[in-house]
Amino acid sequence: MAIRQVGTDRRPWELQRAVVVLGEFDGFHLGHRQLAHDAADVAGRLGRPLVAVVLDDSSTSKRLTSVDERCWALLASGAASALAVTVDSIDGEGAVNTVADTILGRLNPATVVMACPPDEHGASRYPSLRAGLAARGIDVIEVPRWTDPDGEVITSARIRDALGRAQIAHANDWLGRSFTLAGTVVHGSGLGRTIGFPTANLGLSDDQLVPMRGVYAAHVDLQDGSRHRSAVNIGVRPTVEHDGTLLVEAHLLDFDDDIYEQPIEVRFRRWLRHEQRFDGVDQLVEQLGRDILQTRVVLRN
Repeated sequence: MAIRQVGTDRRPWELQRAVVVLGEFDGFHLGHRQLAHDAADVAGRLGRPLVAVVLDDSSTSKRLTSVDERCWALLASGAASALAVTVDSIDGEGAVNTVADTILGRLNPATVVMACPPDEHGASRYPSLRAGLAARGIDVIEVPRWTDPDGEVITSARIRDALGRAQIAHANDWLGRSFTLAGTVVHGSGLGRTIGFPTANLGLSDDQLVPMRGVYAAHVDLQDGSRHRSAVNIGVRPTVEHDGTLLVEAHLLDFDDDIYEQPIEVRFRRWLRHEQRFDGVDQLVEQLGRDILQTRVVLRN
């Protein structure tokens, strides 16, 4: 178990009787934004600061966003402070006690705002945690979870599933933004440059969710603020490699500067095709040319 404060140096005693918004917030999708908005409304009505408590479930193997990214998103949405609480299993007894005692001991909140499914039972998002807070006399406001136009609840699990199927449009709609992979450009084999298609190889953390293998049209943002149309390949390069290492490689169109060791963000716009094995490099080069032409068409605006 670990607890840390992100993005502010405000002390716990400065935030006593705060309104706490509680959740995992992985991806910070449209539902999370609405929850943060609702909690900010409650805090405004009570005249209290808003504190975000971000639950980091260490059992989650693939994450849409890092815990720090979630905390910063909540701070940008009006939270005065953000606490990241890492637990082994959110609804386990140990986690319940840790989170509930942390909230009570550090903040003595005026109320806690969390999400519940919009079903006929009004079931809590985290039933054991909800009960643990109630047992400590902490008031909880549960708000309905956000739904898509089809009436289905928007969840991080649905977004992970969509990305695993290369359903980028669905994932982006539910996120309210383009799904993004952020990392540092690392050195690769250099093959792309030798065949006329230099790529920026993205270094990622092991727990970062990566979309289904294939080729995508994307925008790449550089640290200088510039944005570039890009054809992105996610895969193991079966035509030229045999070790099975998964790579995320972005070919920035009309760009050939050295950006090694620089941070970049890859914003996915459209899935183009599955990963393929070609009979040789010549066929690969021909297909890459078609991929780039399609990327230009898709991202023409």
